Amino acid sequence: MLNDIKKTISLYLKSKINLDEAQIYNLLEVPKVYEHGHLSLPLFQMAKLEKTNPMELAKNLQAQIEKEYSEKLGSEKLGSEELQSKNRINYGIEKVQAVGGYLNITLQSSFFQENVVSGILSKKQIGFSQEGVGQKVAVDFSSPNVAKPMHVGHLRATMIGNAICNLAESQGYEVLSINHLGDWGSQFGKLAWAYKQWGSEYDFSERPIDAFLKIYIRFHEEAEKDPTLVQKGTEQFRRLEEGDLETRQIWELIIKYSMADFSRLYKILGIHHKFVLGESFYNDKLEDVVQRLKDKNLLQESEGAQVVFFDEKENMPPCLIKKSDGASIYATRDLAAAIYRHEEMKAHKLLYVVGQDQTLHFKQVFRVLEKMGYEWAKEMFHITFGLYRFKDGKLSTRQGKIVLFEDILNQSMDLVREMIEEKNPNLNHKELVTQQVAIGAVIFNDLVNDRSKNVEFDWDRAISIEGDSGPYVQYTVVRCRSLMRKFGKPVKESFETLLQSPEEQKLLFRLLQLDHVLKISFNHFKPNFLAQYLLEVCSDFSHFYHAHRILGESEAIESSRMTLVLATEKILTQGLQILGIPTPDEM
Repeated sequence: MLNDIKKTISLYLKSKINLDEAQIYNLLEVPKVYEHGHLSLPLFQMAKLEKTNPMELAKNLQAQIEKEYSEKLGSEKLGSEELQSKNRINYGIEKVQAVGGYLNITLQSSFFQENVVSGILSKKQIGFSQEGVGQKVAVDFSSPNVAKPMHVGHLRATMIGNAICNLAESQGYEVLSINHLGDWGSQFGKLAWAYKQWGSEYDFSERPIDAFLKIYIRFHEEAEKDPTLVQKGTEQFRRLEEGDLETRQIWELIIKYSMADFSRLYKILGIHHKFVLGESFYNDKLEDVVQRLKDKNLLQESEGAQVVFFDEKENMPPCLIKKSDGASIYATRDLAAAIYRHEEMKAHKLLYVVGQDQTLHFKQVFRVLEKMGYEWAKEMFHITFGLYRFKDGKLSTRQGKIVLFEDILNQSMDLVREMIEEKNPNLNHKELVTQQVAIGAVIFNDLVNDRSKNVEFDWDRAISIEGDSGPYVQYTVVRCRSLMRKFGKPVKESFETLLQSPEEQKLLFRLLQLDHVLKISFNHFKPNFLAQYLLEVCSDFSHFYHAHRILGESEAIESSRMTLVLATEKILTQGLQILGIPTPDEM
């Protein structure tokens, strides 16, 4: 695919310019304007080294390549079918052209089709790389609080984190997906006390999270009337910390009920965590962290608390490790979790998919680990994301506008169900398709945006099959599968003839770019690169579909165009799968 093509071109060019193969490979890019060629080599870096003009360098390189072709191939026209059948002295290059400080490279038509066959049609996992083979990457994502409903922030973390897990797998990494539950703290003392007092009055069989939320709210309402309840909750948590059997059983029951409800929602999205390790898992590892900090002379006392100070130039407040009452906090637990994930789980990269409001926290944790001398801390990354914005403004729990994870999924399904009833009421497997399209709409609407920015949630756009949406990409897959059904026989996984129209060539070249897109999407931890790419594939397919008759042409053309349809379907299906989006057969 494209990365292999880049390697081939880099190998050819390395003997002609003063850059090594890896440098050329990293510089080669796809021009923003398709008509400018398929690959472009910027020569500014080399021109600076050689103290020359990049435009002159590009012209000289063009002349050198054209002279070489002329000497080897005589005066015949470059790129003719006869020459393309000869040995690949030109590495699939049709022509080169100097434009500004760039050398633009146009590749041969047949070269695309050969690569589509070898890189797409003959592969089960298209565009996958071996770069991460032998390495593990731990991805911490979703991380809801036990006994509380998951809100829209958890939905974002879940969708982004799952896509990044899939992108990591596409690069050959072994992925350790981790759900770091918020399952410890004084609130569980309050919940345990409230459960003992009033638990029999609530039904935990259907909606356990709702029941726990009602009990928790009731506790605080009663505490306003009777402040001694706060002390009773604190005492109950102390018992939990000390291992009191009854309190621990209540706590375990709270976790059990919560996980059952979380799992129900994860199942709808097709999410699975390999490890569910809450904050409580690290309770017996906290003192080891404190001791390691002491051994490194990093722990200092400040107003009775134990902290790690940073250099003034780092412009960060000290990292609190132990409060003045001896209690540990989030930073201590995250330090313990990071050490455990590296030393016990053997992870080479540690990724944290957590909202941008936790940026300072993770900067502090990462820096403390660096100060402790852990080189692996340089492979820790906080993958931030912005907020959802709705028509009535920013999501705000203080105003009582908690938008729940489940409410968004349910609303999407209601809207898609209405759309199907209006446009295709006789659709087979309506409820299955409704769920597939609704889930696709929500996930794609999120992932098509740069995760670091806020997302404007617009239902009309999210469920449209005509705009930049998940249903639009799914519909293109459905269109491809419909053509294959109408074709009525197995589609060949090779081309019978050369497809040379601009629409066919552009689509062929776009399909070959999946491996490159997967690589940069993971390297930047940005699934929106992949989502945007899938939209471009759909657009190019649409132009091809409307410009050419696919079925009913001569046998060779019909067969070859159906092969192109098959390749498109495979690319879109693979890409959607990595984003966590299902593909219906009909819509």
